[in-house]
Amino acid sequence: MTEKGPSIPKTLLAKPGMQIFLFICTLVYVISPVDIIPDIMPIIGWLDDAAVFMAEIASFIIYLKETRRRQTEKNRQQNEGK
Repeated sequence: MTEKGPSIPKTLLAKPGMQIFLFICTLVYVISPVDIIPDIMPIIGWLDDAAVFMAEIASFIIYLKETRRRQTEKNRQQNEGK
């Protein structure tokens, strides 16, 4: 992952509904017994779950940063207009 974030378009990540959808999909994947690498293999099986979970966390952090940046910019424009 680079400074710009994962290779998912930022416009898609900027929608709160998409963040909820990604979170639900992540939970289903982590809880589901069907994985890329089965959880029967102790450590290796948990690593793919952890990778998916960490990718979701990174996506959510990018969403929060972008939302905060937009809100700060909006507040700055409103203060300049006064």
